[in-house]
Amino acid sequence: MYKWMIIGGGIQGSCVASRLLSEKKVTQEELIIIDPHAEPLERWRHTTGKIGMDYLRSPVVHHLDTNPFSLKQYASKHDYAASFRGQYKRPRLDMFNEHCLDLMEETGVMNCWKQGTVNRLSKTKNGWEVELDDASCVTSEKVILAIGVNHVPFYPECMDKYKKEESITHVFDMNHQLPDSGDVIIVGGGMTAGHLACTLSSNKNIQSVHLIKRHPFRINRFDSDPGWLGPKYMDGYHNVTSYKDRRLMIKEARNRGSVTKDLYKKIKKYERNGDLKVHTGDIKDMIETNGRFRLELQGGKVLEGSAVVLATGADIKMPGKSWIDPVIKEMNLPCAPCGFPVVSKSLEWKQGLYVAGALAELEIGPVARNIAGARKVSERITQFA
Repeated sequence: MYKWMIIGGGIQGSCVASRLLSEKKVTQEELIIIDPHAEPLERWRHTTGKIGMDYLRSPVVHHLDTNPFSLKQYASKHDYAASFRGQYKRPRLDMFNEHCLDLMEETGVMNCWKQGTVNRLSKTKNGWEVELDDASCVTSEKVILAIGVNHVPFYPECMDKYKKEESITHVFDMNHQLPDSGDVIIVGGGMTAGHLACTLSSNKNIQSVHLIKRHPFRINRFDSDPGWLGPKYMDGYHNVTSYKDRRLMIKEARNRGSVTKDLYKKIKKYERNGDLKVHTGDIKDMIETNGRFRLELQGGKVLEGSAVVLATGADIKMPGKSWIDPVIKEMNLPCAPCGFPVVSKSLEWKQGLYVAGALAELEIGPVARNIAGARKVSERITQFA
């Protein structure tokens, strides 16, 4: 039996794992990380690479190491050119990824890795047991649920029936490749859609690129105001005892569907050059005929393309719902009206079951899903470990 089991090896799970190991709260032999992919952060690296992200939105101090200056020192040590960009020194994506993987190697996270998909979680007399897709079972005294939200992409209602079509894909879908020719229509208005629009617009083999967004561009430097990282806003947040009100505060605090000023300027450049057409409005209907898609917007405008790519984010559901729901019912785990966990200050849900990422946001606040949130979660869990 392991001492700690982390389900999910993305940004959240890897951050917690490296901190537990570096602070010697657990040995490599006592820790296991279960993830569907072969390496840490594989989904993150795949998606950000696919859309052509070059620099992160978050600043230099937001990374997975405990030392806040670690990434800056890493850039200097490895002599990266143009390591950071802008006032807040946003790091190069490739450098950030290499820093993460080197950290995973140094702290021993790679030695605790087990590739597999969890099908069942259950409480045992001395801890917890998970059953994997190969029917094997793993037991541990404590479990951390670090499941990302991007496993369930959001499809607009009018496109739901086309999920299985090869010509329509979602950027969060690991199995579908982006189109490399034809007339491409992108749906979405946030950072992911913006990066993707610029990447496809620079591809000379693609005849045309259209970007459809529901609202005018929203320009914000970060996902949420930096005040949510500390007492400025979090003191008031923790004084709110209604989890329904906390959910509303999280929703209002997040700059969903927004882009940075740099990315906005880049999008406008492609638009001025005629490589990108931008449209604002809701999609009324979509019809596929003989491999061509016809999208009608509210107001009557009609667009046609050979491929549709969705950058519409994740479905608004609790991650891991299919195998977490039975545990919630069996153990009567406390949940808020939105269905998400109500946890203690240590992020413990009940009897050695802990949460990270989106599952921890009713305690951590609006930044929970981000890199800064991963740092906060890892600090909180190791503090009480």
